[in-house]
Amino acid sequence: MKIGINATFLNEKPTGVGILTREVSRIISLHKEMLMFTPVEQNDLPSDSVIKVAEGMKGSARLSNSLYRLAYINTILPVLCRLRGVDVLYCPIFEFPFIPLVPLVVHLHDLHFVYFASDFGLAAPRMKFSLKLLKRIAKRVIVSSEFIKKEVCMATNIGEGMIDVVPLAYSDTLFTPMPKDRKRDFFDKYRLKGNYLLFVGTLFPYKNLKTLTDAFLRIKNQIPHSLVIVGRKQFSGGPLASDERIAYVDYVPAEDLPLFYSYADMFIYPSLREGFGIPPLEAMACGTPVISSNGGSLPEVVGDAGLLFDPEDSGVLGTLILKVICDEILRRELVDKGFKNVKKFSWRKTAEGIIKSCERAVEETG
Repeated sequence: MKIGINATFLNEKPTGVGILTREVSRIISLHKEMLMFTPVEQNDLPSDSVIKVAEGMKGSARLSNSLYRLAYINTILPVLCRLRGVDVLYCPIFEFPFIPLVPLVVHLHDLHFVYFASDFGLAAPRMKFSLKLLKRIAKRVIVSSEFIKKEVCMATNIGEGMIDVVPLAYSDTLFTPMPKDRKRDFFDKYRLKGNYLLFVGTLFPYKNLKTLTDAFLRIKNQIPHSLVIVGRKQFSGGPLASDERIAYVDYVPAEDLPLFYSYADMFIYPSLREGFGIPPLEAMACGTPVISSNGGSLPEVVGDAGLLFDPEDSGVLGTLILKVICDEILRRELVDKGFKNVKKFSWRKTAEGIIKSCERAVEETG
């Protein structure tokens, strides 16, 4: 079986789904014939398994790139799949050909474009239209959590039997506790001072930073910590809280993220709704206590290894932050549970789940 991968959206600074695509493609290439369609170099893949597409379609921040990519996906990509002997096309993001010439497997990570349509601008109508067509066009649909599976079944006419739940993961080679002797250089590089609380993620409004900053400002006079927010501000959709003890750091190199996690006193994830949520796993793997909202699938990801709160209750969040800071026994307990929890997730398991879904799609095609 030859698996085609629609990675036409990739760029040189992958986050979230981009990381998923790179990680599982590397693993899939070890077990199956594979053909990746991508605009960026993939030096860790065999050269004959990569088809380079135009750089003008990579990423999603510019409308022109997105339009170019969608035109390619709906014209050239299906033909190339047929000509190159692809048995099934896997689409890691919610972009797929409306007339595929081979069986199609689509990864639907969430329904944010339905519940937070304003955050997606002109992409929201296109994604809603694609959702209506999904049952007729795709052979299998992959989701990353049981929560999203239930949402998709309720929001569409797609039956449970067509949906495969494949949890995401984190890089267990990158995200590990960092040694103390690197801390000073790291603090100097990012101009950090003293203890800090941490958030990591793209700053879409649904990430709910307001609850986090409100909670921090409520308790900041009771603690010596600063609040460090790592993420691209261009997607925030409005003004962000300003305070001398709140530091914003834009996109950082992947190799620096374990340092941010490891030296933080805790990681806080206040998202209103998540289809999965990788950052809490990365924090746990680095030995950092986690406080997470109970929005969407996050209870599935965090389990009992973190403290959960209502994402709209900044008062409870403030109380939990103080509790973790003041209770050393609780901190150690959260760290230990976090290390155990992350062992449930790996990119190898994710890749195996995607391969099985692709195999089902081919079998159902006959």
